[in-house]
Formats: sequence, C-alpha cells, structure tokens
Amino acid sequence: MPMPYENLAVRLVESALQHDDRADRVAVRQGAREVTYRELADQVARVSTGLRSVGIERGERVAVLMRDSVEAVFSILGIVHMGAVAVPLSELARPLDIRAYLLHCGATAAITEPELEPVIDEIRTEVDSLRQIICVGEVDSAGVHEFGQLIADAVPASTAAAVKSSQTALILYSVMGAESAVRGVPHAHGTPLAAYSSFARGVIGLDADDRVFASARLSTIYGLGAGLFFPLMAGAETLLLPEQPHSAAIFAALESFDPTIFLATPSVYGQLARDAEDQGREKPLSRCRACISGAEGMPPKLVPRIRDTLGAGVTVGYGLTEAFQFVFAGTAGEGPLGNVGRPVPGFEARIVDGQGAPMGPDAIGILQIRGPTVLSSYWGEKATADQFDGEWFTTRDRFMMDEHGYYYHCGRVDDLFKVGGKWVSPIEVERALLAREEVWDCAVIGADDEDGLIKPFAFVVPNIGHSPSEQLEMKLRESVKTQLAPYKYPRWFEFRDKLPRGPGGKLLRYKLRPTVGPRRAETAADSERD
Repeated sequence: MPMPYENLAVRLVESALQHDDRADRVAVRQGAREVTYRELADQVARVSTGLRSVGIERGERVAVLMRDSVEAVFSILGIVHMGAVAVPLSELARPLDIRAYLLHCGATAAITEPELEPVIDEIRTEVDSLRQIICVGEVDSAGVHEFGQLIADAVPASTAAAVKSSQTALILYSVMGAESAVRGVPHAHGTPLAAYSSFARGVIGLDADDRVFASARLSTIYGLGAGLFFPLMAGAETLLLPEQPHSAAIFAALESFDPTIFLATPSVYGQLARDAEDQGREKPLSRCRACISGAEGMPPKLVPRIRDTLGAGVTVGYGLTEAFQFVFAGTAGEGPLGNVGRPVPGFEARIVDGQGAPMGPDAIGILQIRGPTVLSSYWGEKATADQFDGEWFTTRDRFMMDEHGYYYHCGRVDDLFKVGGKWVSPIEVERALLAREEVWDCAVIGADDEDGLIKPFAFVVPNIGHSPSEQLEMKLRESVKTQLAPYKYPRWFEFRDKLPRGPGGKLLRYKLRPTVGPRRAETAADSERD
C-alpha cells in the first residue's frame, strides 16, 4: 500500500508499524541497548517536536556532530521528520573544518555530545546563523539545550512534515580540500528509496531477516545508506559502533551481534585479516552471507587474505557521495584483477575524453554516470556544464572499461586519494608541513603499503639549518596530527634535495615515486595511537 507521506523519515521508521510482526522487532542496536521500531518511531517524533520547540523551522539546516549512537540516529531522523535538513558531520573533523561546513550550509542548529561540544563552542561565535546548540548530556556551556530533557518534555509529533520527494533531506560533505571550495552534496527525501531498490535489493538482496553491521560512519553515504537507511527500509536490524572501527571492537561486535551482512573499507578488512592472523582467530566473517567493501580501492593481493583468513568472499564496488550509493559492484576475484565490477541496476556509465567525447574499451578517460540517485547540483550552486553533460554527471575520477564491460578506477583528476575510505587532499597536508620552519618544500602523494592499501607519503626538502633525521620525521608527523584529522598524517617520509617542478614552478606530482622498499602495513596498535 503506498505511503500517505513522501517524508523519508516516515518510510524509514513509521512504515514498519503497519506490519504487526515488525513494530516490536529490534531496529537499532548499540552494544546492549536495543531500540524497537515502535520505540524508534516514538523517539524520532519526540525529536521532531523538540526541535520545533526551540525554534527550528522547516528547511533549516541542522548539523549532527556525534559518534555513531542511537541518539545520533534519533537526531538525523528527527530532523528529517520535521522537514529540516540533516547535516551529519564526522567526529574526526577539526574545528576549522566544522566551521567551514556550518558556514557553507548556513546551519541554524547543531546536535552534539559532551566530548565534541567544545569543538562547536570554539567556533560558534564565527557562525552567525548558528542559533541553537543541543547536547546529548550535560555540559558547562551557556545556551546549550540538554537533548534528553528536550525530548522527554516533548509530545511526539502526530505527523511528519508533508514534503515532496524532491525536497532536500540531507547534506553531506565528503572532502575538505585546502585548495578547493567546500562542496555540500544534497540528497532529497526520495533518493534513498531509489538507492534501496538499486543497491540494497538489486545487489545485496537485503530483507527483514538480515542483521547489518557497517563499520563505515553515519557521516558518510556508505555508512548512512547501507548501514542505517537500507536496513530500516527492509525492516532489518542494524548495529551501531560508537567507537572508531578498530579490530578489537569489531571482533567483539561480530561475536555478540552475529551479523548476516558486514560492510567495511578495504583498510578495515586488511586490519582485521592481519589481527586475526596474529590472534589465531578462525575465520571470523564466515557466518556472514554477504561482505561488502567500498569507499576505497580493493588491492587484489588483499582478496585471498580476506577469503582465507576471515572466511569471506567480498563484493567490491565504487560509489560516490553524489550518487548516494555504489555505482559499480562485482565479486572480488571475478574477472580481471583490479576491476570494480559493472554498473548496478538503474545506472549507466561511460568513459569520455577531455572534450566529452565517448571513448572505447581499454582507453583511460573521465567517468560519467547517470542514474536515479545522482544529485542535480551541489548545495548552493547552479549546475554547470563541467558537472553535467545533459543527464550525464561528470565525476572527478579517471576510469577505464575493458571489452567485457568491467570498469577500473585509474585515479583522480585532482590528485585526491582515499585513506581508509576518507578523502585526503595532498595540498592540505602539504600546507600543514610548510607551516613548519624546518620545511623548505614538500609534496604528498598516496603510496601503497605492503597490503596494497593507500596511505599518505611525504617528500620533504629540509630548510637551511635542518638535516634529515628520524627526530625531524617524528616532529613533522606529530605536527600534522595536531593540525589535521588523524587519518591525514604522512605515514612515511623521504627527504630530498629538491622536488620535480615544471618551468612555471608547478609541482610535477606524477613524477614522484618513493625510493624506499615495501612499507609496513598499519597494525591495530598503530590505529589506536592515531
């Protein structure tokens, strides 16, 4: 029966109440906490009312700066329920990044937690639009509403805001590059519904009997869509992991939750395989009926380790925040090495040259896609010719398609690369290094570790009076860690007398290749120190 509303929150939460066997089933689990679909609907409706009570209006943007918790779920869905726009932000983002995001979307409110509230407090006077701060827990700051009290006093909203499926429900920020303008990716109320049909049903075959565990965060499309929205649409159960996805926490969750579907980045799979070997664990993913890998490229050498050590075959793919889902998907190890599969149901793809002319098989060009979930323009921007070629969206990625229809990711047009599923701008890291008096010149690239996973690698020309040394390397590494999100710091350094530059002084990044041997992969202990 068609739903009487087009509001996304209604489809995600309240539709389950129409099924007698679903209302009291667990929808979301966080450790020992269980939230049924009935309880979820009540909490979301209370948040909806609570936000209105402090003056939040339809269409306004509300940031959610929280770890992955049930309160974060209540907040995101409650914002959507009342007709405002949810803006999930990464808890790893630095204050300057948060300020840029809030200014860009014009956020009028932010929901956070005590550990992260100081980040908002530090920049709130610089964001004129920010009127309300809501915190899940008490903090010693003036003008902050306590989340628990706010929703406890609220009468659950009887109906969700009536919205069109084309109205914006979410804005996500996938990369903060130092040289480029901030870009928000808006998605409408109807977008996740189309993505569910395309990927969740068409590729995974998700249904109400599944238990889904995604280590990707709710501030990303991968985590928000596949880890929360899609399971709720199916009437399934999903697990939240508030702590960062290190091996110990994931192994414990796998044992207690026993998921049928597990989603992670290749970096997480690589870490799990390494630590499972070290700890003598016997194929901890063997009970999952589906394991999905996304958000960064899967090194071919990692696939047999995942199969043999973790006990799982893996579906790999390529997705974009702009598309809300995977665009390509395929079984790892099927077809030639390194492919990311073929287009998922409902999507088309083509490779074009610099002038937009389609290219044939085995030629490297720029990827264009079209499908039901691709954004129509970035937040606050008009669609431009370099973004859209008619119905085709032009990505920033270089791709190749072979004669059998398999697609291969060949890098970024703008030198960005992913670390653990998160974008890194080399220019941003370079600026952090150049701020040090010890550095005369530098360049950062993405380099493979021994598992084939990408991490930042820095080439540094020391300033006069400073010599290459382990002490200098350690000092530079720690300096970057204090300035940028922890995943962005260089894992390795190579000191040089000069860097390759063109006649106009432009850095020729493509000429940089590390001269050192195989680089050790990170262990769980390394990740904990980050």
